[in-house]
Formats: sequence, C-alpha cells, structure tokens
Amino acid sequence: MITFSQYLLPPVIGGIIGWSTNKLAIWMLFNPKKEKRVFGFRVPFTPGLIPRDQILIAKSLGTLIEEKLINPEEIENRITMEEVNDKIKELMDKAVEKSMGKLAFLVPQAAIKKFLAPKISELVKDELFNFLNLIDFKQIVEEKVSSFPIEELEEAIKGVTRRHLTYIVSLGGVLGFIIGLVQIVVNIYLQ
Repeated sequence: MITFSQYLLPPVIGGIIGWSTNKLAIWMLFNPKKEKRVFGFRVPFTPGLIPRDQILIAKSLGTLIEEKLINPEEIENRITMEEVNDKIKELMDKAVEKSMGKLAFLVPQAAIKKFLAPKISELVKDELFNFLNLIDFKQIVEEKVSSFPIEELEEAIKGVTRRHLTYIVSLGGVLGFIIGLVQIVVNIYLQ
C-alpha cells in the first residue's frame, strides 16, 4: 500500500532538485569569478564560464561588430540615404551663411546646392570610408569587453537575460515535479 508521503515526496523532491540544479548551473556561468586551486590543482569549473571565456567573448563580439554591424556595405547603404544628402545641404546653408554673413542672399544657393551637394556627398562618403578604415572597431570592442570588470559584464548579461534565466530555473522545478509524478505512476504499476 502506498502512503500519502509516497505520493507527495517524489514530485516535491524532484521539483526541488530540478529548480536547484538549474539555479546552480546559471550561477556557475558567472561564478566563481577567479580560478580556485587546491594542493596546486585547479578546481574544476573555476572560474565560471563567463569569467573564464571573457577574452573569447570579447573577440567574438569584435568580429561580430566588424563583419556584421559596422561594415562598408552597411555604411554605404546608410550614407547614400536621402537624409544624409539633406543634412549635407543643410550644412552647406550654414557654411555659406557663416562665411558670407548678411551677403549670403547674393549667392545663388540653389545652383550651388545642385552642383556641390552631390560632390560633397560623394566626398563625405569616400572620406568616411577612409576615416573608418583608420578605426579598428574590432580591436576597440575586444579591448573594452576584455577589460570590463567581470561584475559589470555579468550585470550587463543578466540585465538582458534575467527574465529568461528565471524561466529556466522555474522550468527545472516544473520538470523535476513532473518527473516525480511519473515516478509515482511507474511505482504504482510496478507494485
């Protein structure tokens, strides 16, 4: 005969085990922050995954930025937009007014804009590419992320994923509870 505790205990214990193992696994992503040694041997899983691979994460982010986010094709797509040309025309108006003062009305601005705006736009685009080639975005990202204090990196990652990590921990508890229920059913049919 199966008692009440035999019905209640397996799902509760399963839920606790599922919740706590997922909680521990997520904690181990970020902790311990530093490598631990016992008798000169490195303790397994120290440091945590994120602290251990911070440099690899930085390199991966740098590559992502360079290849997918800030690349010549994307910049060209953005810089040839009409908004950029309009901004150049606006800047030309300001430059003419600033350099000529009250005499600016004497300059045929429409003709100047029609003639110069496309040339300036092309010049800006070409020079921007030259300028961007001087900046190694990949290196900047790698250096910044590699030198982040691990606590700040952890907070940044958790800030984005906190809700999902909570779901994962809760799901561990639910799955453990369900496995406990299955264990009860199996025990009933095996007796």
